[in-house]
Amino acid sequence: MARRSVPILKHFISSSLDQSLSASCSRFASCRSVTYMPRPGDGAPRAVTLIPGDGIGPLVTGAVEQVMGAMHAPVYFERYEVHGDMNKVPQDVIDSIKKNKVCLKGGLATPMGGGVSSLNMQLRKELDLYASLVNCFNLPGLPTRHENVDIVVIRENTEGEYSGLEHDVVPGVVESLKVRSMSFLCKIISQSQQISIYQLHRSEGTQFQF
Repeated sequence: MARRSVPILKHFISSSLDQSLSASCSRFASCRSVTYMPRPGDGAPRAVTLIPGDGIGPLVTGAVEQVMGAMHAPVYFERYEVHGDMNKVPQDVIDSIKKNKVCLKGGLATPMGGGVSSLNMQLRKELDLYASLVNCFNLPGLPTRHENVDIVVIRENTEGEYSGLEHDVVPGVVESLKVRSMSFLCKIISQSQQISIYQLHRSEGTQFQF
């Protein structure tokens, strides 16, 4: 399915998106300056690590680059070619992410079998990305099936099901170990508490800083 969608996405990005951005820029050119995004801090452009990745990753990240260019956003990309069939993430990529603090990353293919570690997992562990935060909430003016939704899902990213400890017990029977460490549990619990307190203050209209 992903391969069949690539030509469609290429056509969409090269035609519809370009035309839409061009029309939008022309329409607002007379009433807005060329810089649509306020420049933070001293106004200097900020570096962002860019990993296009595999599959539709380059198409998705390419679309983001087009949007940023149309907005004249004060960012520039440090591009690195990383692919799922590599043995490990190059150290210069890790250094770039740690330096820039921001990374735009496309999906990296995960090898099937053979005991090969996923580069996605390597990045999570190297950068200590132990939790995935997903905030689900309703947007004003956008009708949905459910109303007044405002929840935060905190998912473990490096341990538990991601431990990667699996083996065949007997033919046709696979055992998978779900391992958690005390330090990991403490970090997840602390993260959950902070998010809960923040959500409470936000619902009451008060400010809270971590």
